[in-house]
Amino acid sequence: MRRRLIVLCCTAGFLASLSADRSLNALPTSSTKKPTPVVTKADSDEVALGAALLVQFDSARGVAATPQSRRIEAYLQRVADSLGRYTARKLPWHIHFDPHPAIKSGFALPGGHIVIWGGVLAYMSTEDEVAAIIAHEMEHTELGQVAHRIDSLTKAGHRDLRVPAQWSWREFGATYGETLENLCDYHGAKLTVKANYSPLGLKMLLESYIALGKVHAPTAPPSRVISERIAQIDKEIVDEHWDALTTTRPIRIP
Repeated sequence: MRRRLIVLCCTAGFLASLSADRSLNALPTSSTKKPTPVVTKADSDEVALGAALLVQFDSARGVAATPQSRRIEAYLQRVADSLGRYTARKLPWHIHFDPHPAIKSGFALPGGHIVIWGGVLAYMSTEDEVAAIIAHEMEHTELGQVAHRIDSLTKAGHRDLRVPAQWSWREFGATYGETLENLCDYHGAKLTVKANYSPLGLKMLLESYIALGKVHAPTAPPSRVISERIAQIDKEIVDEHWDALTTTRPIRIP
């Protein structure tokens, strides 16, 4: 999980292997129209499995919601709702917050369920960075990577999607590999821009990891993986003509 943090949190670990007129000043609020989830019969088992794995996750990690964590989770959910309006799959995207400060990443569970760890939020100063990590995790589902992992595990272990006891949340926390993590960054950036966020959010978060690495290991070279992720978003900004989308929003964690 921590390796993925160093990769743009494949979770945010997102960094393991990583336009027309847009009103960047419009802030999502609780009154923002929420996308209508469209859960097909084929998706329903996946959504139910993800929900069951969240219960398993909380039990295994001893996570219990507090008034503060619920407020933070609600804020993250509003950002997810603003992104969900532009996803191809209209799943009931659901953010689950674990306040553990030492884990600086996030990961995608089946059915549109996404876990965000508290440690990664400490790196952020903008809501655009929040959108970047959530969009990255959404893309693991959008691009079929989560479904492919489910299929592989089903075939390898003769499992039943409708029997949660046969599954572990940890199986979805592992990185998808450098190429697929980079792909989630690439398409995640597009998703954030559609939702009127700045693509600089992704770049800022990646650069935070480089800066932190320099503090703790001043003589070590910057992570190649993260440096390549930064080069990728720089090129994407130029190719997509996003150069003017530089206005970011302050983070508003309660």
